[in-house]
Amino acid sequence: MLAVGGTNFDIIVAAERLPEEHEKLRGNAYAARPGGSAANTALGLARQGCEVRLVSAVGDDVLGRLCLQDLRAGGIDTSLIHLDTSAQTSMAIVLSSGTGKRMMTFAGADRDLAIKAVTEHDVRDVDHVHVVGEPSLSLTRVVDLARRTGRSVSVEWNGRDMSSLAWDVQLNLMNADEARRLPGALVDDDAGTARRYAERLSGDVILTVGSRGAVWASAAGEVFHEPTEAVEPVDRTGGGDAFNAGVIAAWLHGEPPTACMRRGLDAALHVISRIGAHP
Repeated sequence: MLAVGGTNFDIIVAAERLPEEHEKLRGNAYAARPGGSAANTALGLARQGCEVRLVSAVGDDVLGRLCLQDLRAGGIDTSLIHLDTSAQTSMAIVLSSGTGKRMMTFAGADRDLAIKAVTEHDVRDVDHVHVVGEPSLSLTRVVDLARRTGRSVSVEWNGRDMSSLAWDVQLNLMNADEARRLPGALVDDDAGTARRYAERLSGDVILTVGSRGAVWASAAGEVFHEPTEAVEPVDRTGGGDAFNAGVIAAWLHGEPPTACMRRGLDAALHVISRIGAHP
């Protein structure tokens, strides 16, 4: 499969709470590792037994080489990753209190150059395409190529309204907080919002709903719920990416919605129980 989107280097600092204005707070632990939503999901999919080629970009620098090394060690085909000689590798700095998270991101290598370079042959060579990022013309073109060639598609909404490119794709993945900010979201009814968007998009919508687990609304109007174990997260960074990987891998193997969500929730629990864990 193709995973399309960002790769960056993460610096994660864990603390019991987030700092106040001008406060100098001592952290409990930190981790520095390659990250990025698409890269995390690609690694999670590889760990779930999928063959994955990542379309992304890194800078021609030390952090970029660390990212490529990490991806290759995780079994990812990096042949479609653009090495940007004019920019640094993107970075995210995360302040994590377990239940809360604040993040600063720094744009770097131009992933759009890698996305524009994707050919119809690249898409025909896989059975599924997973995309993360702004609903740009280049990303829309990749999704259109997948539709035209009969490949299934999953879209990570990641806090954006991806409706312009997500119509008639098979899987739409988001969390409840993101869904509540969408146009036409139903107040205090996550399942209803998922059902409304599944109908509108003609594709399934899967929401993570925190300690309540996950909800799956099918394009046919069915709604499924899968509970999860209540845990105190150490660091939520990458938990959603791990969930997506579990869901997509199970779906590609023909498992039903509840089993797909169970696999995703188990993968997410593994990640959020430690700082800086890979999906």
